[in-house]
Amino acid sequence: MQSTAKAIYTFFNSFGIPAYDTNAVPDDAELPYITYYHGEPEWGLKASGYAHVWYRTKSRATVNAKADEITAAIREGIILPCDGGYVVIWPETPFIQPEKDEDILGNLINFSINAYHLPGM
Repeated sequence: MQSTAKAIYTFFNSFGIPAYDTNAVPDDAELPYITYYHGEPEWGLKASGYAHVWYRTKSRATVNAKADEITAAIREGIILPCDGGYVVIWPETPFIQPEKDEDILGNLINFSINAYHLPGM
C-alpha cells in the first residue's frame, strides 16, 4: 500500500498546487488544492479512485484548466514508477464532473488504478 500511496501522492502533487489524501487534509489547508482517494488493487485487477480539484473562485475556467492539465497527463493511462514496480492510472467515465460547494468550485476526476508491484511494497 505504501508504494502505491507514494506514487499517487507524487503524481497529484506535480500540478503546482498542494494535493492531499481525502482523509488527511490539514485543518489549515488553503485553497486551491487537490484531494484524492484510491484503494490498493490486487495484482492484475483494478480499483476505483478519484480526485477533486478545488478553487475558491467564481471562474469555472480556472478550475477547468487545472482539471484539463491533470486529465491530459493521465490521457489513456499513465505509468507511475514505484518501489518494486509501477502503478497505472486509467481514465474512467465520466472522466470529469463539475461540482460546487457554496463559493468553492471543483471538478471531480474519476480514474481506476492498477498496481504492478509485489504486495507489501
